[in-house]
Amino acid sequence: MADIMLENTDKRGLRQMATKWKESLEIEQLFSKPEEIYQKLVAAGCTKGYPAVHSWLTDEDVIAPQQKQDLQYIAAITENGVINELLDQIYDAAQEVRSAHVQAGKVLSAQLRSRIVEALDNYGDIDPFNIWEPIEMTVEGIGTVRVLKIIDIGSHIIVDVADTNRLLEE
Repeated sequence: MADIMLENTDKRGLRQMATKWKESLEIEQLFSKPEEIYQKLVAAGCTKGYPAVHSWLTDEDVIAPQQKQDLQYIAAITENGVINELLDQIYDAAQEVRSAHVQAGKVLSAQLRSRIVEALDNYGDIDPFNIWEPIEMTVEGIGTVRVLKIIDIGSHIIVDVADTNRLLEE
């Protein structure tokens, strides 16, 4: 949906521009292990921890590092002049792509809320005491949705930060 929003606002090339840093790191990974890349970044002045750098290398959902300075470190260790030359454009493109993702998330959340309410109205009787079986339904335009019933949270639940504020696919 974010890509559709970018395309509809004549910003279709921004995603490709925003991923130039990632392409450079992918080439670097052909010659270096993630730990070595991390050490090179630290030696260049990067202050990010290993988990952040590891996510840059492995997580396809990372649009770009949060700070422009991190792009400079990546350009330095990969010796990629294109990143240095287009640093502002790459950073600005990443910001636009991030913004499109936030907007897409808001649109999807609104659609999901309204369509789930409609689907629950049409679902029929719901046994509120059967917490073991999720309410499963197909919502037009979204797909299969499972609604879990929670009666009580007896203790804190630890949720991986990567699983928050996003729709998860099985």
